[in-house]
Amino acid sequence: MKFFAFSFFLIFFCRCYVENDNVSENNAAETLGIESILSEQQKIELLNNEIRENPDSPNGYFKRSKYYLEIGETQKAREDINMCINMSPETSIFYQEKAKLLYNLAEFDNCEQYAMKSIELDSTAKESHLLLGKIYMAIPNYGKAMDQFNAALKIDKFYAEPYFYKGLTFARAGDTINAVSSFITATEQFSDYYEAYIELGILYSNHDGEDKKRALLYFDNALQIEPNSIEALLAKGIFLQNNQSLELADSCYNLILNLQPDFEVAYYNKGYIHLLTYHNEWDKEKNDSVLALAIKDFTSAVNINSQYVQSYHNRGVCYELMGDTLSAKLDYSTALKIDPFFDLSEYALKSINN
Repeated sequence: MKFFAFSFFLIFFCRCYVENDNVSENNAAETLGIESILSEQQKIELLNNEIRENPDSPNGYFKRSKYYLEIGETQKAREDINMCINMSPETSIFYQEKAKLLYNLAEFDNCEQYAMKSIELDSTAKESHLLLGKIYMAIPNYGKAMDQFNAALKIDKFYAEPYFYKGLTFARAGDTINAVSSFITATEQFSDYYEAYIELGILYSNHDGEDKKRALLYFDNALQIEPNSIEALLAKGIFLQNNQSLELADSCYNLILNLQPDFEVAYYNKGYIHLLTYHNEWDKEKNDSVLALAIKDFTSAVNINSQYVQSYHNRGVCYELMGDTLSAKLDYSTALKIDPFFDLSEYALKSINN
């Protein structure tokens, strides 16, 4: 049977656990205490009023900078945090906040400078050490990254994020034992650390024997925290699929499609599951009914994403198995038009023509 071998596909959107920022140094600022029922414009107007009432204080600018960053107004956030630094150049947290903003903009060189300045002014600036570690991970320089994560933990041994990023660093360096240990420690410090459970699930997915079963436990832990997480449902579905629990995997993909009907990967995976159930010993009618379901799912995938090469190829496989060589050739040819180097379709097309 000539079909595309399924590979683990998971895009990890890292959403860091962030503690509340409490500004004590020089009475610089306080956490935003604005009612969520207010509109965006009303919240900004409240902050504007605070700045007008205290024009010589950086507090209002700091709060407004954080709010602008929260709503994606990065340039305005940058202007306000620069104002804070100009008004109070010896306040560590302003440099730290500027470093965080620059990190989000992937301006790593400038971010490093501001994070280091923050630490120079306040040796207990643990978030700045964390930022430096994340920068060095991106370079990558894993040794320097680890130094910074450990520095943050010397300041606060219960700080969950450095443990999580140590886990990522170990995992990228191929040290899965220490990666697992670090992720588990992160969850011990913060029991709802969703991202750590996802990473643990992925790591255990690659284990053999009984250890592999722990992956499902960690994916379920992630789903307890975020029941509607497409990422966690996809990871769980792929794990179940790869371990022959096809009906349960299909249920995960159905849940995804209930949440996001245009998620083409879920349709592709459902089609692949149907294709896996094809059996040479079945009669043609039974096999054709299974292949028809697969075709329907692969068609849904390409209707959402017209460049989905694997879906065209696998739909071609279904047509070929059903004896519809004309449709099969059309799908293989379409896959090759999108990706001329997609060998599976090239071989399949040659096989039909011969």
